[in-house]
Amino acid sequence: MGMIADKEIVRVTASLPRTQELGLKELAAKNDVSVSWLIRHAVSKLLNESEDAQLQLDFGRRHSL
Repeated sequence: MGMIADKEIVRVTASLPRTQELGLKELAAKNDVSVSWLIRHAVSKLLNESEDAQLQLDFGRRHSL
């Protein structure tokens, strides 16, 4: 699954805690990429990993991130 290989691109909105936003901005600056690129990369990686095995998701912690 390519990150931008799909012909139809959609916009997705997600709310993040401020600490995650700041962490993404720092990571993006450190690696000279955009926050959007980081998010697309993380989603692509998650989808690729989930093709082969069941993900171990901790739903009990989803509100505490």
